[in-house]
Amino acid sequence: MKKLFFRWILLVVAISGITSAYAQRQTGVWVSNDAELLLTDKVMMYFEKQSDDCVNVTLIVNDVTKESVKFSKDSVIRGDIPTDFNFEFTSDKNVKVNGRKLIKAEEFEMCEPYDMPIATDKKSIGKRLSEWRLGTIIEFDETTKDIYVEVNTPKNMFLYYILKDTNYYYLRAARIENVNEGSLFCQNIRLMQQPATSGEFTLYFSPRNKQNVMGKIDINLDAFNPDACYSDPNGGIYWSYTSHTPNQIVLNGCDGDTYYINRRLKSHNYVQEWIKHTN
Repeated sequence: MKKLFFRWILLVVAISGITSAYAQRQTGVWVSNDAELLLTDKVMMYFEKQSDDCVNVTLIVNDVTKESVKFSKDSVIRGDIPTDFNFEFTSDKNVKVNGRKLIKAEEFEMCEPYDMPIATDKKSIGKRLSEWRLGTIIEFDETTKDIYVEVNTPKNMFLYYILKDTNYYYLRAARIENVNEGSLFCQNIRLMQQPATSGEFTLYFSPRNKQNVMGKIDINLDAFNPDACYSDPNGGIYWSYTSHTPNQIVLNGCDGDTYYINRRLKSHNYVQEWIKHTN
């Protein structure tokens, strides 16, 4: 794990000129009102609000890809990371990216693969929902350049998903809170282009991003309904528990979707990184 992280640091240094010693021991989530940064051993994902009509997203996946997306109301352009991209740790809690100051909002630890505990009864659902999602999934097609990078931490969920042929883009950062009744999912950044099906185009970057990410999520337990998906006035989406087995939890999603959250085992090679669970 340490070797992978050292290789990631060398990659980022080559791109952005990191010189700070703080970079060698950092994983976590950093935020400001106009930027958000995720770092794991293998992944850097960075969202930067240029204006109300434009957000830049930078992605580095060690040994896989280095790229960026300029997501604006007029166009969505995928390309190389800008040459003037720069990155500097100023302390163990602060980082400066492209001149923007971000503060650490979440600290987490990477860990070795392990067999996650089973769901024993309804009282275990909240903990299992929190733990079973943790980690990094990376899928990249060298031929089509389709990419799927999902990173779930104890408090946040990040996604970088592009299907080139259909011009599909879904890039987001979200908070997550889990209880025995289900999950409350709150997107603070949502960039969606889906021309082939729903026609959705969404460009949303919360004006209170720092507060959203660092603050506490208030859950209304009465909003959970196993027969329906509920969206609250603040943009939170309630995914309600419907059933479970020892190795799977079923949630009622939106628009007729059903979400299956499966227990992860150390033999599951599709999980490229493992993140330590904290209560």
